[in-house]
Amino acid sequence: MFKKMKIMKRNLFLVLPLLALVVLSEACSTKSDPVPVPAAPTGSYSGKFKLLVKKTTGSGYDTVKNDPLFAVTITAPSKYVVTSSTPSIHALSRGLFQYDPYGQIIRFIDSTYVPGPQTSYHLAGDYQYRMNTTQLQFIRPNNSTTQDTIFFYDLKKTSN
Repeated sequence: MFKKMKIMKRNLFLVLPLLALVVLSEACSTKSDPVPVPAAPTGSYSGKFKLLVKKTTGSGYDTVKNDPLFAVTITAPSKYVVTSSTPSIHALSRGLFQYDPYGQIIRFIDSTYVPGPQTSYHLAGDYQYRMNTTQLQFIRPNNSTTQDTIFFYDLKKTSN
């Protein structure tokens, strides 16, 4: 009887480390669930466009231009149309967009933009964006002047 118990104990002590290795190897495996690609920021949005310029003295920004009428519709697979704006501030533009959901960059390619002096601003270029279910914000430094000038869009979703 004692001999059988000794054999069972010995077998148990041999099996336990093997079992621990199996559990540990499964827990440390590189398998992971696939991360879904975030959806494009499609829908209709309205809100404000602001042109911010860094103050020459002190810190902070001044709002140089403020367009409270700004609205844009973004449709799949890759089109956008600015549907409302204050014409003296922001142009009614349209074109294509591309987005990188992981880098949080959105690029607007404005088909109405003509190089040269502009009387109003166009939705064109690369913007860093942030989106949740009801809000879309994007921001970009104005590359044609100093890095102290910023385009800022703060939009709320109005429809899908």
